[in-house]
Amino acid sequence: MTIMTWEEASEKKQAELKSAIPDKWIVPGIKKSMAEAGYVNTSLYLDSILPKDEVAITSLTMTELAKKIASNEYSSYQVAEVFCHRASLANQIVNCCVEIFFDEALERAKYLDKYFEENGSVVGSLHGVPVSLKDQVDLVGKDSSIGYTALLNKPAKKNAVLADLLLEEGAVFYVKTAVPMAMFLPETFSNVIGYTHNSVNIKLAAGGSSGGEGALIGAGSSCIGFGTDIGGSIRIPSAFQGLYALKPSNGRIPYMNITNSYSGQELIPSVVGPMARSLEDIHTITKMIVDKESWKIDPKVMNVPWRDMTELQGKRLTFGFWKFDGTLTPHPPIQRALKEAEEALVKRGHNVVEITFPSNIDNSQTLSKIFGADCGKEVISICSENGEPPEPTVIDMIMRCDFDKPADINMWFDISNKLYAQKQEFYASWAKSGIDAIVAPVWPSAAYRPYGPHTIQYTSPFNTTDCASVVLPVTSVDAGVDIKDSSYKPLNELDEEVYNSYDAELFHNMPVCLQVVTKKLEEEKALAIAAIVDSCFKLD
Repeated sequence: MTIMTWEEASEKKQAELKSAIPDKWIVPGIKKSMAEAGYVNTSLYLDSILPKDEVAITSLTMTELAKKIASNEYSSYQVAEVFCHRASLANQIVNCCVEIFFDEALERAKYLDKYFEENGSVVGSLHGVPVSLKDQVDLVGKDSSIGYTALLNKPAKKNAVLADLLLEEGAVFYVKTAVPMAMFLPETFSNVIGYTHNSVNIKLAAGGSSGGEGALIGAGSSCIGFGTDIGGSIRIPSAFQGLYALKPSNGRIPYMNITNSYSGQELIPSVVGPMARSLEDIHTITKMIVDKESWKIDPKVMNVPWRDMTELQGKRLTFGFWKFDGTLTPHPPIQRALKEAEEALVKRGHNVVEITFPSNIDNSQTLSKIFGADCGKEVISICSENGEPPEPTVIDMIMRCDFDKPADINMWFDISNKLYAQKQEFYASWAKSGIDAIVAPVWPSAAYRPYGPHTIQYTSPFNTTDCASVVLPVTSVDAGVDIKDSSYKPLNELDEEVYNSYDAELFHNMPVCLQVVTKKLEEEKALAIAAIVDSCFKLD
């Protein structure tokens, strides 16, 4: 059998994606038209050109949409068609989808409508709700190429356990979303489909590695989706698009049959979690998944039933604000968001203390050694299958360690012991502080320009410690307020690069998000406390 070159594989995939969109939904020059109309925000532009009845549907949250379908106000087919249409347009603008299967989605919707007609009830809590999935979430018959052209045309033979749980509840799958090569970048581009743009500002990066998912939801073309996170891959694109999201601890949401890079690496495992435009949706779908008791299927899922957190309502909480990691200076809008969050919480009677992250620099070095343990061998090996050049920025992310050869077993044991010691130090410090949750930046800025500086120093500490983290939008960049500090002095080369990347005019109106962090396996608490923080801004 002749093996396609990587260029041929890429060309074939992009042709397939184009052909998967009905001709009536192809809009030649749509990006140019959007620019000429004065828009940089894809969602706002689509709202301006789509019929009002379609915008009304795509503006609904998952929870609202499920209720309207269950009350027969909308049919599953009507909803699926509207979301497929909007996703097709978003993809032509921001390039966010790597698998498109609208025909299957519409057939699934027809089945759900027939079920509703015959039984007078819904299949489950997600009956007829379109759900988008990051590329690596396996679906039978669909590629999970994870950014490699060599892994195209190798469809999955099983569904991810998560996908089956969602289908049982009535979900409608219609797209899988773009990732960078090996899913090892906080930005999304690859030779599979090219560059994925930010849906709030097309001139900026979508983040990564769940950048396609973030861009699709940010464009209003999905109400709920799932990404994965090993160093910030759910949180960074969610923050860059102003979304709500949950990075759970390992073992809370099933990861079985999800394709992954370095799948045998379990010191800092990748986790899967929801991304949405509503915190209520994040809470609802996470509880739904936990209530499905997937520990009976996936041996890596913890037998931890959902816990009620109503006890936190009206309680005076103590928040630890981690404002600065000591190496990367947050941009003015991030600093303002932290200040406003602190003031809002104090105003409502909560306690706020400033904290530091124990051994943060050592922690980052340990993470780099884990990610670089094979010296990039897996990436290079997969790329060699069809001659695709390994993406240099991916290799750079993997090789931010001092290894000149792959780690042997004794080196791996040493890394494991160091990580365990750092976790002990972190949790001992937390216990001593008496805080209920941490509030921290997600990234030093609201976003960055394409091919910008790649850093995960505000997100990865909560992967190494296996904390639960919720991202939430708190404000937006104001060019008239968020002005660069004229007295700023760089701490190091990366700090200078990151700080100089800020442009108040370019970033104007970009969402500014923070993360609320709780201890391991405290997803319910993280969501409940995030709701308290969220309410502070909605009331002010």
